[in-house]
Amino acid sequence: MPVIFYVLLALLPILVTCLIVLGYVSFCSKAFRAVFGRKEPIPKVDRSPVKIDQNTVFGRGKNWFYTTRGEYLNVRIDSFDGTKLSGYFRPAADRSSRFAIILMHAYDEHPTECAAYARLMMHQIKCHVLIAHERAHQMSGGKYCTYGIYESVDLMRWIGFIKRQVGEDARIFIVGRGIGATAALLAAAQSDFPSDVAGIIADSPLADLESYVGYRVKQKYGMNLPMVVNTLNKRFTEKLNAGFVAGDVVRAAPKIRVPVLLFSGADDDVTTPESIRAIYDDLRCQKRMLAVDRASHLMAYDKAPARIEREVRTFIEHCVVRLVSIGKM
Repeated sequence: MPVIFYVLLALLPILVTCLIVLGYVSFCSKAFRAVFGRKEPIPKVDRSPVKIDQNTVFGRGKNWFYTTRGEYLNVRIDSFDGTKLSGYFRPAADRSSRFAIILMHAYDEHPTECAAYARLMMHQIKCHVLIAHERAHQMSGGKYCTYGIYESVDLMRWIGFIKRQVGEDARIFIVGRGIGATAALLAAAQSDFPSDVAGIIADSPLADLESYVGYRVKQKYGMNLPMVVNTLNKRFTEKLNAGFVAGDVVRAAPKIRVPVLLFSGADDDVTTPESIRAIYDDLRCQKRMLAVDRASHLMAYDKAPARIEREVRTFIEHCVVRLVSIGKM
């Protein structure tokens, strides 16, 4: 046989190995874009929807938002990395009000999904309202969604915006859904988080990013792929200078000092009641948790609106009492 045949035979394992490595790298690149990449480009115009499904409390909240759309200002700020962030800001009817709420939506959600909570809060207190467009969503810039890590720093910028609009003595409630709730809790664990933030209402936050990425990979590819999750963690660290551990809310929970109200759905398979309980158990602040029976992911308020509204009213009252007790009112 020609010598070339033996050379090719010797090189074959190397070639096969190279093809496998290239295939794996390509697969992980696609998985990274699928999990963290922006889903849609920034719309040229922030248009109102033609039709809104009002079969849920969130649909009715969205409809309420668009019927009062003229009362909201389109606002923009720069985040720490230069990303342009957008939001809807509605000054309180009583401009002297010191209360404000910041609402942070869930992954792959339009910001107006938070409007039901905005309406609920406005029924309890006269307040200024900011509904943020999170990075890599809707009118905000950003190439990647970081599931609460960069978003927590963005939230600190929004708190600064509120203080500039309302005053340094603003008393702020933060309401988050999904990754918005995660961002709020991660921000609250930082040493420079303002102590005069009144409280956080967290609807179905992610307990830790690594587990969630594993869930997304399994959901997309139909199997557990721990090696892929590990590779995505390394790529995430290279691109964003933060590992998945930075998105671990359970680990951050003991550092939170402001009051927290947690909601979850008993049938939630994304942020399970067990994962919400893990966050709750490690909190060392004033806290309350509610799991709603037969509620799927992010649907606790829709499944039990009267119960949620009672909890929110009570939470606000307790938060105001706390502010008075620490001399912030």
